[in-house]
Amino acid sequence: MRRPRILRIITRMNIGGPATHVVVANSGLAERGWETLLLFGTVEPDEAEVDLQAIGIPMERIPTLARPIRPVADLRSAAAIARVIRHYRPDIIHTHLAKAGLLARPMALATSHAVRIHTFHGTLFGGYFGANATGAIVRAERLLGHFSDAIVALSDRQRDELIAERIAPPARIKVVPLGLDLQRFAVARDDTARTSARSLLGIPAEAFVIVAIGRLVPIKRLERLIDAFAVVAGRVPGSLLYLVGDGSEREALKARVAAAGLLDRVTFVGWSGSTPDWYAGTDVVALTSDREGTPLALIEAAAAGRPVVATDVGGVADVVADGSTGFVVPISSGDSLADRLTQLALDPELRRAMGREAPAHASRYSADRLVADLDRLYGDALAERRRP
Repeated sequence: MRRPRILRIITRMNIGGPATHVVVANSGLAERGWETLLLFGTVEPDEAEVDLQAIGIPMERIPTLARPIRPVADLRSAAAIARVIRHYRPDIIHTHLAKAGLLARPMALATSHAVRIHTFHGTLFGGYFGANATGAIVRAERLLGHFSDAIVALSDRQRDELIAERIAPPARIKVVPLGLDLQRFAVARDDTARTSARSLLGIPAEAFVIVAIGRLVPIKRLERLIDAFAVVAGRVPGSLLYLVGDGSEREALKARVAAAGLLDRVTFVGWSGSTPDWYAGTDVVALTSDREGTPLALIEAAAAGRPVVATDVGGVADVVADGSTGFVVPISSGDSLADRLTQLALDPELRRAMGREAPAHASRYSADRLVADLDRLYGDALAERRRP
């Protein structure tokens, strides 16, 4: 008998949590006896793609598959997905991100008897599109949820949101948190790591440093961080902010920095292949989004032993133990954001104490736990499908 097959489909492999998630999942599941194939699309011009050459898993690109709505390209993508399904004959079809889920699940229903599973890495029910578009997306997701064997949320809060939106019956909505290789960030906890990382990255040795890592896009609300940092900069001489990433908001954010007179205090790094060094070199990691699933950067920060200040959205409160490994602040309170950053700037012992607590809290997001959860989910789904 052949090994059971998983066809995993993701919209694009841009640097971030979803791409990390699917690579970790397929790599680990292959070791557990599953045969896997990853389908993925094309990143946008202002996005950075992961290093595909470094990924040792079977995968195939569908060039027309991309995040924006493009009717002709989307039809071609759906047809290409259907061809792969017919040829590969998977037992499990697991989609990730909105576009892949919207295109692939109807093709799976039409061409295969495979188990259909979709993961919401974030939600599109607010903050991304206007009211009409959001309503159409919710209706489409409800329809597709009805024909899905399981819907995966990354956190309990996200599951509650999916239930509230009636995306699928509650019994079909499962929580499977992110998982990643935590060990590669553990080096940041070494006593000499901060000094060596700062030397490598050109960060002043004695500065109080805040780092934000991720896409520079509207939903991340980095203008909120810049405004809070303007307050911190006035309170804490020598404080610096580094934005590691890129995206459509880069120029607007630069203009905001210039208007605040912070050009010598804020650095736009761009995408970096040395994120463990950035965690090692920073004092605090910040996240100021309006919406999130489970932010990969906050898990990485915890694994690196760095405290966090983040807005209370999505799965943030699951990752950050408020008052213990960092601070979770109300999304509407810029004052709270600035105050918590200032508190950490002025209290090195508090930063160290939070940093000591953080790795144990991050251990729940290990790669082994993710793979075990998915292995169990898939086995249960196949058993349910075979039940008379």
